[in-house]
Amino acid sequence: MAHQIDFIDFGSFCKDEIREYYDRHPDLSILTYAGMLGLTGTELKGILMSDGSAIDKEEEKHQRLEEEGMYCTPYDPETDI
Repeated sequence: MAHQIDFIDFGSFCKDEIREYYDRHPDLSILTYAGMLGLTGTELKGILMSDGSAIDKEEEKHQRLEEEGMYCTPYDPETDI
């Protein structure tokens, strides 16, 4: 019995889908994934490093909350007396 492989149209991925797929497949190299998408390695790195990553979103959220005065910094016994 032959193994069935699901076809994924990587060319139709938006930037968020590109980042999400890469996050879910940590063993996938940049160059292999870039080839699957029809991009160069540099183009793919630009997408992966752009502001859409979970880390960027979390940092943006904390910055916004700090500006609004709604974010508390962690307790530090050395400076919080």
